[in-house]
Amino acid sequence: MLRFGRAAPILVGLAAAAACGDTSPGDDGSSSGQLPGAKADGGVVVLPDGGTARGKGRSCTGGPGADNKCGGRPNDDQAAGSQDCCEVKAVPGGSYNRFNDPSFPATVSPFSLDVFEVTAGRFRAWVDGANGNLRASAPPAGGGAHPKIAGSGWRTEWNRHLPSSRAEVDRMLGPEEGDGTFMACQFGTNLNEWGSLTWWTEALDERVKELNKDKPEVLAENTKEALDRKPLNCVPWHVLFAFCVWDGGRLPTDAEFGFAAAGGSEQRQFPWGNADAKDTARIANRNDLSLVPTFEYGAAYATARLYDRTLGANIFEQNYSFTYGGKFMARSDNATHIAPVGRKPLGNGKWGHADLAGGMFEWMLDEGPIQQGECNDCANVDWPKGDDKDPQAFMDQPEFRNPGGVDWWQGGARAIRGSAWDNANGFATSQSKAEIEFYTSYPLLRTYRALGGRCARDL
Repeated sequence: MLRFGRAAPILVGLAAAAACGDTSPGDDGSSSGQLPGAKADGGVVVLPDGGTARGKGRSCTGGPGADNKCGGRPNDDQAAGSQDCCEVKAVPGGSYNRFNDPSFPATVSPFSLDVFEVTAGRFRAWVDGANGNLRASAPPAGGGAHPKIAGSGWRTEWNRHLPSSRAEVDRMLGPEEGDGTFMACQFGTNLNEWGSLTWWTEALDERVKELNKDKPEVLAENTKEALDRKPLNCVPWHVLFAFCVWDGGRLPTDAEFGFAAAGGSEQRQFPWGNADAKDTARIANRNDLSLVPTFEYGAAYATARLYDRTLGANIFEQNYSFTYGGKFMARSDNATHIAPVGRKPLGNGKWGHADLAGGMFEWMLDEGPIQQGECNDCANVDWPKGDDKDPQAFMDQPEFRNPGGVDWWQGGARAIRGSAWDNANGFATSQSKAEIEFYTSYPLLRTYRALGGRCARDL
């Protein structure tokens, strides 16, 4: 689990320059950016500058999580909503302080942002349409670029990170145990040890049923339909980038996501607004971490794991409860505590975007860590080439060491935002220096049960 352990050290900041990268000419797969037989009015429109514009989109094909039953009703997280799962809402743009900190001033131009995180069902539309060969529908060079950030589009050297078969897709989004030719989800997915997967496969279904025979409430949350309505987790950065391009969008920048979450110049404490001091606490009473809502207050606003005063002293994880699927998690109940997207509408942001706090951590476009200073439609896209590492990334973090396994830092680090269903770190729009350093410098190859994302789109 991505969290600050009780004994975790205070992280020390390193300086990093926000420079513009470029695209690489190398290619080891098709870069057509289109699926065979795709409708001409859907998907990606490639612009002369290498950016993309959205056609009518194509991930909402009518199946679960890709229909018009996303969102929810206030104070009833079991009731399905009636919103299009591909709904997009505009964000007007403006100036604000990232992390509610004047040393991080930013200005963003108007843009659009998906209301919901990408569901497993929407991702399934891409996989089904490509018959699992996502590499064959890789973005063209420069695809998915932010229109005002040079060098921010797809590099064809990344094609190799896209699965080329259904078996590789299932492996990529599946349990960390077992063998396979494609890297599996890297953390928090062992079904015998608190694993939680939202990508349904027959093998997953069989295992969940085997481990939860007498628990109908668990089985109901882990059917194919139920999982397809939940946010996709374990998705690698490159794959989410490519999905957003395929669907006519791009990844949001850290500054854009932060603007939407803070309500722009309102500088909200949480996406839905501010909270009284009595309704907030610091995780494990640590003064180096920002305030988060307590369970009694926050359960109405976010899918997360929050301090529950009814359980006793503020001890993480001992006295923390889940706000969806029951207060407590069993060792093998899989995605029971991951809510369908948008089921906490009271927690929506100023412009109607759901799960900007809680749900899943979300991948940003930016190479991390995010640095202080003026930001005008900015993102650090000085991504390391190939398997190179970024010397500015925080490679000494104890939780990110993986001796004998995959070097998660190959290709650099990326910013992640939004906190998650399994903990509340990084929850508030006001964050401490340690949190900013930690959560905006996440190792690129470390996929995780509480990490997904959503797409931005140009107006």
